[in-house]
Amino acid sequence: MQKIRKRKNTGRVTLQDVAKYAGVGSMTVSRSLRTPELVSDKLREKINEAIEELGYIPNSAAGILASGQSRTVAVLVPSLRDNASSVFLQSLQEVLNKNNYQVVIGSHDYQQKKESEVLFTLLQSNPAALIIFGAINSESVFNTLLNLDIPVLGVAGESIHPFALNIKSNIGDAVNFLTHYMLQKGHKKIGYIGAQMDNKMQSQQLSGWNKAMLNHNLSAEQSITTPYIATMDFGRQAISEMLTRQPELEAVICSHEMIALGVIFECQRRLIKVPKMLAVACVEGSSNCDHIHPSLTSVRIDYSKMARETAKRLQKWLVDVDCDVEALHEEIVFPYKFEARQSA
Repeated sequence: MQKIRKRKNTGRVTLQDVAKYAGVGSMTVSRSLRTPELVSDKLREKINEAIEELGYIPNSAAGILASGQSRTVAVLVPSLRDNASSVFLQSLQEVLNKNNYQVVIGSHDYQQKKESEVLFTLLQSNPAALIIFGAINSESVFNTLLNLDIPVLGVAGESIHPFALNIKSNIGDAVNFLTHYMLQKGHKKIGYIGAQMDNKMQSQQLSGWNKAMLNHNLSAEQSITTPYIATMDFGRQAISEMLTRQPELEAVICSHEMIALGVIFECQRRLIKVPKMLAVACVEGSSNCDHIHPSLTSVRIDYSKMARETAKRLQKWLVDVDCDVEALHEEIVFPYKFEARQSA
C-alpha cells in the first residue's frame, strides 16, 4: 500500500484516496461500505485498514442522496443545560442508536430569534424525521413545519400544532395542583418564582399559580420571573427580593428544581427554617429532590419515558414505507407525578 496525503484544498480524505491506498477500484470501496456482504473478507479487510490508516469519514449526505433514505433524526431542543432536555435526549439517543439511527441536535438556548436559524441548519442534514422538544415560540418556525413532508413530533410542547405525534404534559395543571396543596397546608401568602418565561409552556405555570390563588380570593402579586435559564443564583436573588417585599411570606413555588435549591440555600444562610418558616416546592423536579436537606416537595415529569415512547412511535412510522405523513395525528398526555417531601 502507498501513502496518500490528505488533499490540501479540503483537508478531507476522499473515497478515491482510500481506493488508491488499498489498491482497488472506487466502486469496490463504495460497495464495501454500503453492502459489505457483497465484498470478500480479504478485500473488505484491506479496505478497512486503508480507511483506518487514512482517517476516512464517509460522506453520509452523498449516501442519502444516492439511496433516497436517511437514518438521521433531527431534534430541536430549547437548551442543552436544563434537566428536562438532557434527560430526554439521553434516553432518545439510547433507543434510536440501537436501531442505527443517528441523532442530530440543535439548541436555540431559549432565544426566539435563533429558533428558525437552528431549525434550518438541522433540516440541511436531510433528516428522516424532526422532533421538537418544548414549545415553539417563533412564527417562522411554525410556518416552516407546515411545509415539511417528513414526520414532525412535538414533545412537552403545545397541542395546537399539527404534529404527527404530540406528547405533552399539563404543566399548568401541575402548578395549579401544587398551589392548592400549599393552600390546604394552611399557607395563604404564596409566591411564585419562574424562569424561561419567554417560553409559552413556562408561562402556563405562572397562569396555574395565579388561577389557584385567585380562586381562593388571595393576592397573586408576589411573583418574580425571568426570560433566562433557571439557576440557583436566580433562586437566591429572587427569594431575597421577595422576602424584602413581603417578610411574612409563607410559601414559594418554583418553576425549576435549580431555582428551589437556590431558595433553600438562601434560607439556610438567613437561618430561615424550611418548612417551618417558609415552605418550598418546585416543578420539573428529579430524584435529586430526595437527597437534599430538607428533601424537596416537587412535581415530576418522566422525560425519559417520554423519549422512549417518542422513539417507539417514530421507528414504527419510519419502517412503514407506505406511511402517510399527513394522516399521522396522535396525541398522548403524560401525567405528572406529585412527590410530597419535607420542604412543604
